[in-house]
Amino acid sequence: MTEPVYAKILKYALYAAFVVGIIFVISLPFMLESYIYLIHGTSNINPQYRAFIIPFLLGVGVLSLWAILEMVMMLRSIAENPFVLRNVKALYRIGVLALVLSVAFTVKCFLFFTILTMFCAFLFTGAGLFAFTLAALIRQSIVFREENELTI
Repeated sequence: MTEPVYAKILKYALYAAFVVGIIFVISLPFMLESYIYLIHGTSNINPQYRAFIIPFLLGVGVLSLWAILEMVMMLRSIAENPFVLRNVKALYRIGVLALVLSVAFTVKCFLFFTILTMFCAFLFTGAGLFAFTLAALIRQSIVFREENELTI
C-alpha cells in the first residue's frame, strides 16, 4: 500500500516544524533579548520575568519538539498498518505532554497573565484530551481487528 498524499505532506510539514523548532530552542536566549529590545526599546525588564520566561520557553519548546517527534514516528506506520499498539502508546505520550504543557501555561497565567497564555492552556488541554480519546479509539480498533482475525 502506498502512502497517501496527505500523509506525505503532513510528514514533511512535521519534519520542517521539528527543524525550525530545534533552531528556535537553541537560539531562544539570543532571540528573546533581541525581541525585548525591539518591543520595549531597552533590554531592562523585570529580572524575575526574565528568570521565569527563559526556562519556561525552553521547557515548552523541548516538550513540543518531543510531541512533534512522536507524531513523525506515528506517521511512518500509516502506509503499512496504523492500528498498532506503538501508535496507541505514542498518542498516550502526546496526551501526557499536552496536559503537562497545559499545566505549565496555567501556572504562567497565574504569574504573568496574557490572553494568549490562557488560550494556549485551553488549547493544550483540548489537545491532550483528544489524544487520549484517539488512543482509546485505536486501542479498541486493534481489539476488534484481532477478534476478527481469530474468527476467520
